[in-house]
Amino acid sequence: MLFISACLFAISANLDTLVVGLSYGFKKIRISLFQNVLIAAIALIFTAVSIYLGKTIIHFIPENLPKILGSSLLILIGIWSIIKGVMYKKRMIKSGDIYSNPEKYDEDKSGFLDTKESIFLGLALTINNFALGIGIGMVGINILLTLVLTVCGSLGFIYIGGLVGKRYRPKRLEKYAGIISSAMIILLGIYEIIG
Repeated sequence: MLFISACLFAISANLDTLVVGLSYGFKKIRISLFQNVLIAAIALIFTAVSIYLGKTIIHFIPENLPKILGSSLLILIGIWSIIKGVMYKKRMIKSGDIYSNPEKYDEDKSGFLDTKESIFLGLALTINNFALGIGIGMVGINILLTLVLTVCGSLGFIYIGGLVGKRYRPKRLEKYAGIISSAMIILLGIYEIIG
């Protein structure tokens, strides 16, 4: 069960990373291995901090409440993300307009992301996962496993997305990535409640 929860989190938190990789590949903007690792490191830091914060919060509430509160938070985050996407006809708020305009992070128009640009992209991709990480920490998920899968997901999704994006750009995935990610978050919350 811990592995399933960690996988659901890693995939939902990194699905937008896959779509960004596709967009960058399509736009012929190259992300080197170093920049990919840098983006994954930022994801690792934000995820670790948010999960540990969630773990800390549970010490200040009754023993039987953390899992319920954490699961409820995950479900609410997922529902809110879907509502935002439907109301404003946009992708999830954590994705911004990175999908349609990935080149905005390539400020010098070099076709290659440098270190500063990669940091900004990494922050854009992970900062809105902070609340999600808090919820995960509160439900008692395995921290080490979650962090490992999150980093692997970030590294793999950007790389695979870049390769595939060079050949074609799946508009449908870009359009529904936010909804899919939100649905996985809701599923994770429900899974933690009944698990």
